[in-house]
Amino acid sequence: MALPLAVALLLLLLPLALVEMPPLLDYPNHLARVDVLLNFRTDPFLAEHYTASLKPVPNLLMEAVLLPLASLLPLYVAGRVYVALAVALTLFSVILLHRTLFGRWSLWPLCGALFVYNATLIGGFMSFSLGIPLMLIGVSLWIGQEGRRWQLPIGAAFALFLYFSHAIVLLAYALCLFGVEVTKYVGAGRVPFTVAAVRRDALRFAGLLAVPVLLFASTVAGQLIDSDAAAVGTRDQSPLLLLKQVYWRLKKLTELRHWGYRLNDMLAPVLNYNTLLDAATLLLVVGGVAVAAVTRRLRVSRPMMLTVGMFIVGFFLIPDPFFGTYFVSIRFWILAALLLIAGTDLRFSSPRAATVFAVGLLALLGVRTVVLTANWYGYQEDVADLRRAMERIEPGSHVLVAWAGQEAGCCNTREFLTTQPPWRSALVALPSLGHLPALITVERRAYVPILFSHPGKQPLTVTQPFRDRCMSIYEGVPVDVRLLTRPEEATYRDHVEPCPHYVGWREKYDYVLVMFANSLHQAGLRPPPGAEERYRGTVFDLWAVRR
Repeated sequence: MALPLAVALLLLLLPLALVEMPPLLDYPNHLARVDVLLNFRTDPFLAEHYTASLKPVPNLLMEAVLLPLASLLPLYVAGRVYVALAVALTLFSVILLHRTLFGRWSLWPLCGALFVYNATLIGGFMSFSLGIPLMLIGVSLWIGQEGRRWQLPIGAAFALFLYFSHAIVLLAYALCLFGVEVTKYVGAGRVPFTVAAVRRDALRFAGLLAVPVLLFASTVAGQLIDSDAAAVGTRDQSPLLLLKQVYWRLKKLTELRHWGYRLNDMLAPVLNYNTLLDAATLLLVVGGVAVAAVTRRLRVSRPMMLTVGMFIVGFFLIPDPFFGTYFVSIRFWILAALLLIAGTDLRFSSPRAATVFAVGLLALLGVRTVVLTANWYGYQEDVADLRRAMERIEPGSHVLVAWAGQEAGCCNTREFLTTQPPWRSALVALPSLGHLPALITVERRAYVPILFSHPGKQPLTVTQPFRDRCMSIYEGVPVDVRLLTRPEEATYRDHVEPCPHYVGWREKYDYVLVMFANSLHQAGLRPPPGAEERYRGTVFDLWAVRR
């Protein structure tokens, strides 16, 4: 067990040791936010543009870990240490939960290594990615403390901690514990089903979640619901909006096109840069579980299988956006995959069979690591291209970020997927470069409107004089260049509402940074009136604004 675990960890951490900037979609934006929080009290430019928010938002885990790290280490090194911590703890937590459920160490939960680099980690959802293993550790402690007086206090403390980690992690924790408590009344050795027993467990569960639920309802829930309303173009109040969103998702289940998206999302636990390899990986794991079940070599944990079922229902029914958060449904699918590994136990027929399994698993993990690392190396040249553009930006400037857009066959289009290298897309068709320009704030001390600053989700807000230059809803989403001259074409259907941050851009900004300039050049598009080219790169152009 020790040797295969060490090799698996080495393979998982190797890419982080070899590159400076991993291509995790939201990751550069999170780094920039941490840098601002670390320096805004002493940097006059940052102090003029940003202030810390004191609201107890359910998304603070990265700040809690990375702020101390970044005060001791260079920011980019600290960021990779954070990612490494999320990677290692995810595998350890799956192994720990499996040990708690089945009472033995096994090679089987090492399959969790195949699910570590998943869509949410590649998507750069940093607090969520570290919150997953902490949640699994909390579930292990709850089960291990069964019948002891410290179970409820420890569980409640973990619930409050997970609230500040990420709201979806807290919800997943509650569903896991619900699965544990419900299955106590079913099967051999079950607890007698009485009104008193159910009332006792219901009160314990309410006490477990009371503080985080009250915090959420009294602070940020309203703002996040308002974000949902704006994103789908409605003015409904909260309860009606939630009903409409769930109805919309149910209606989508009747559409054949929607099932195409759902089938693609099913690769989320293994989503990297090669669809064929990802599909083969998922089929091998699921097929192995099925074969073990048929040959009666598989034991299952009923509480975890119930929770897996609830997560799968969530995958199909939970709408996006949900409480101001996108890509919610795939998070539950990824959680279901991790719990499937932790909640099952495969018994090998012989030591030789166990050795063959370990060798095969590590070989597959090695192939996936090679593919991942090769793509991460390619991304480093895109980072270098951005830095060449940033050299032309004067510190203290304001920089609008745009991308070539659908008019140039770019961003969320089939042409984009087929013409760009794999590392330039994350979460299927979402460009992985989308948040990279946030590094302008770090390296040039210039303002960009894409920095994460939503008051209901982030501990950072833009100061009042510059509120018309920040993105109130679609945090981090660049402007389509066509909107610079034709803002009337922005519609809710396009998910780009007319925002004040780009209206009147010639008066507000000193530069426009354009992403996917290669698509722009191929389409023959030129800078709009009022802008002139200062740098032409591989994927980034920089335009200076003339006044």
